[in-house]
Amino acid sequence: EDLFTPEINTSQIPDPTTVSVQATDAYDQLKVAAILEEIDGKSSDGSARRPVPAIFGMNFQSVSVGQKLVNPVLSCARNPKPGNCDPNYVPGGYEPGTLAFTPQMEQAMAYVDGAIGSMLRELDAHGLLESTEIIVSAKHGQSPIDPAKLRKIGDPISTILTNANVQIAQNTEDDISLIWLTDQSQTATAVAALQADKNGANTGHIQAILSGDALADQFGDPRRNVRTPDIIVQPIPGTIYTGSKAKVAEHGGFSEDDTHVALVVFGSRRGDERSADRVVASPVETRQIAPTILKFLELDPRALRSVRLEGTRALPALGDD
Repeated sequence: EDLFTPEINTSQIPDPTTVSVQATDAYDQLKVAAILEEIDGKSSDGSARRPVPAIFGMNFQSVSVGQKLVNPVLSCARNPKPGNCDPNYVPGGYEPGTLAFTPQMEQAMAYVDGAIGSMLRELDAHGLLESTEIIVSAKHGQSPIDPAKLRKIGDPISTILTNANVQIAQNTEDDISLIWLTDQSQTATAVAALQADKNGANTGHIQAILSGDALADQFGDPRRNVRTPDIIVQPIPGTIYTGSKAKVAEHGGFSEDDTHVALVVFGSRRGDERSADRVVASPVETRQIAPTILKFLELDPRALRSVRLEGTRALPALGDD
C-alpha cells in the first residue's frame, strides 16, 4: 500500500509543470522512479525493503501536455515581443489533416516510450517480465486531432442562459459544457434557450443537448445526486469553450477524438498466439480494464460493484475470458 501520486504542480519541480513538455516529463519521471523502486523490492522512495506489489501503475501527463500546449515562451502568439519567440514553433498535437506528430508531440511520445521501456527492462532484470501483465491506455483523447478544425469561441453557453434569465450555479467547460443550475426547476427553460440557439445562429456551436431522462440514464439523476450536472452540452467537434491562447485541444467531451484511445495489453495471457502481435477488432471500452485486472489476479470481477450493476466484461481474447 505505497501509492505515490504527487500533484502535477508539485514543489519538487522548480517550474510550473505544464508550461513545457520538458517540465511535464520531469514530473512524470518522479512517478517512473517510484515504480522502478517498487520493482526492485523497495518502497516508492527507495528507503526500505518491501515486497514487489501485486499491482502497480501510474499516469503519464506528458502526452496530454504535448497534445494541447502552446508553449508560453516559444509561441509568438503567446510571447509576441520581437526576438522573444520562435517564428517556426509549431504547437502540440498533430500536423493538419494527418496523424503525424508535431515536434512537441513527438518529444512527449518519445519520453513516454522510453519510460515504459525502462519499466520493462527492470522487470526483466528481476525475472518478473514473463509473469507481469501490462496494460497501456488513456483516460481520454484530445479534441480536435486536426488543428484545422479548432474553434475557440469563449463562453457563449453562459451568455445564452443568462439572456434567458436562467441562474447558473456552475458551468464547467472544455470541449464540453457541464451545467449546474441554481434552481433545477429552470431546466426546461435552459434547454429551450439552448435549443433555440442551436436551431438559429448557433452561437454556442451546439451539436447535442443532454438533460432529463436521457442524462439520468447515463450519469444519474441530478435531482438526487449533486455531482451530476443538470444539463450537458456537446459542441460541434473541434469547438473549445475558451478564449485562452495556451492550448490547441481539450478533453472531457463525447466526440470521436475524445473517446477513441489506444489500448494495448502485453503479457502471458493473450491467448494461444502468445508470440504474435494481434489486433482485436471487436469494440471494447476502457471501463473493461478494471475487471480484466481482477481476472489477471485470479479474483472475481463481480467483486466490483460497477461490474455487477453494469455487466461490464473483461477484455476479450486474453485467453481466459
